[in-house]
Amino acid sequence: MRVLLAAAPSPARLHNLVPFAWALRTAGHDVKIAGEASFVDEILRTGCVAVDLAEPEALVEFAKLWRPDVVVSAAGTPVGDAVAIRLLGPLDEPGPSEAQTTFDTVPPSLRDASDARPVRHVPYFGPVVVPEWLRRKARRSRVLLSLTDATLAGPVFDAVAGVDAEAVWATDSSRIPAGVSMPPNVRLVDAAPPAALLPTCAAVVHDGDASLALAAVTQGVPQLSLTETAIGARIAAAGAGYVGAAEHIPELASLSTAANALRDEIAALPAPREVVASLG
Repeated sequence: MRVLLAAAPSPARLHNLVPFAWALRTAGHDVKIAGEASFVDEILRTGCVAVDLAEPEALVEFAKLWRPDVVVSAAGTPVGDAVAIRLLGPLDEPGPSEAQTTFDTVPPSLRDASDARPVRHVPYFGPVVVPEWLRRKARRSRVLLSLTDATLAGPVFDAVAGVDAEAVWATDSSRIPAGVSMPPNVRLVDAAPPAALLPTCAAVVHDGDASLALAAVTQGVPQLSLTETAIGARIAAAGAGYVGAAEHIPELASLSTAANALRDEIAALPAPREVVASLG
């Protein structure tokens, strides 16, 4: 079967497609990922075959030439005679679509009711190397800090200073705002790959990263989103996280039961390979 995946120029949306793409490839299907010229290198880093499409109309032209049996995208737009499949993720909301089938990697308890078929979320953040410091057993609990906005460091540092845990943040000390003191239990590192780090964490603090939020859920890790997002609000409503101020950080450990329940819900969903097998 020939399968064409249409990737929006967004690493997060591409990464949501990758486990599906690899499940198709390992099942023996011919898979190509189409994207804008500026996004081709990002596609190639997934190990998949890329198709450079300079213009949106080029997708239709390529489909006429290659004649895929199935087209998969976040939009679910039909292309020629191919079966249109819509694949949703943490950045997407269910809505009207012309797709014949819709799959959703967000578990039902974190979604509004819809006709989408659930598929297990498999976190993917691109190629990673496990850093040397992560190859040693942690001496105490670990909290992952993922702050794109360094101005949030002050209140976050104040909150983690009172927690018996090592807080890990992949950043340079030069980004810490002037006048902000870093407590001794905060560790700055060159890289903190979520795929390698999350299984070792007791909590995650981020500023609205939807992909990281759902990845933390797959590991049963309580989280705090410092920024209001749709997925963050739903995780909080499920009792597995908070949305709001850094002062919630010391309370995250109390959410482990609800976080583990969400993890178990995701683990029970069909894996991408099982969904692929149903496509023929």
